[in-house]
Amino acid sequence: MPEEGLRAKAARTRRLLERLTREYYEKRDPSLPSDFALREFAAQTWTGKSYIRHLSFTSASQVKQFLVERAPRHFYYSSARYDQPGLDDMDAKGWRSADLVFDIDADHLPECSGMTVEVETPLGEKTSFIDEKCIKPAALRSVLLYDILVDELGVEEKQVALEFSGHRGFHLTVYLRDSDELARAGQDIRRELVNYVKAVGLREEVLEPWRSLSLRRGRPSPIPPSIDLAGARGRLARVMYRLAEAAGRRDLARRLTGRVQMSYEEYQKLFGELEARARELLGVEVDEQVTVDTRRLIRAPWSINGKTGLPVVPLSLDALYGFTLSESLSPFTSYDTLRIEIVADIPATVTVLGNRLRLRRGDKPRLPAPVAVYLLAKGVAVVA
Repeated sequence: MPEEGLRAKAARTRRLLERLTREYYEKRDPSLPSDFALREFAAQTWTGKSYIRHLSFTSASQVKQFLVERAPRHFYYSSARYDQPGLDDMDAKGWRSADLVFDIDADHLPECSGMTVEVETPLGEKTSFIDEKCIKPAALRSVLLYDILVDELGVEEKQVALEFSGHRGFHLTVYLRDSDELARAGQDIRRELVNYVKAVGLREEVLEPWRSLSLRRGRPSPIPPSIDLAGARGRLARVMYRLAEAAGRRDLARRLTGRVQMSYEEYQKLFGELEARARELLGVEVDEQVTVDTRRLIRAPWSINGKTGLPVVPLSLDALYGFTLSESLSPFTSYDTLRIEIVADIPATVTVLGNRLRLRRGDKPRLPAPVAVYLLAKGVAVVA
């Protein structure tokens, strides 16, 4: 396809995506933190590459009006609170405090290494598809991070918001108050917190405190795992507990909720394999830059992620266990099928919202609207 014709079709495709986004926001009210008037907002439209920054709103109706009128491809608000969030000069805004934000992406996990299909579009943009099986280990990491925040750091459960990012991972936001000491913490303290979450520098003997004591008597007597234990052993027990729950082994999960005496042999038989797997998950891999940044822009819950056409979905802790990528996540399930034209060379079979697809440049498949919108938003297809 000549480049001029491709650009015309790409422009028509962006207009379609903008219309669909507008229709979504006409039906969906914005989800905002109670102190949104102190936050900076930002957006990117479907037709522009630059971001609209330094927006501020004083009412939810103003936000709703903006979303319907501009139908943004991406919509964010700041993790920080400012005295004057609408000023262009960042230093003049008057930084007050910031929430604690964590980002877990499936493509950064070790078990998902090499499972990403990289694609370059004809217009010179790069995108990628990750094997959707990787979303489950990312969801598990989010559960484990939640445990660290609540059980180890003492964060109140109601302060923690969990969300599917609309793409390939999850966000956890600890909504803090201006008066909270952690809200005013700088980058150094937040970096230390990231290292704690990642279990950086954790020594083996900390996980097995009984060995140095009991081996003198000739045989080890392990401290029974319990989620009530403090320190690294307690974290290990909580990881084991979550793994047992995820595997449907409620019998093992129950054994981890109390102090039960057992022999070394019995312990190894019951928990040896489970503990070995849990040790690999003690450190939760998070994007350090996101957590350390005290002025981070974060996706607004229920806003559209323009990389996929999927919304940012708030989740309960229980919902994370069975979370899968499917067409039901899309707000466009009731729309008619769409015929699209593949314009990029996709070198392998990819999975899109549960559908395995082998797509070649020039193909013109008719697909369910959620799948078609996903591929259009990725930039690998245009409206046929």
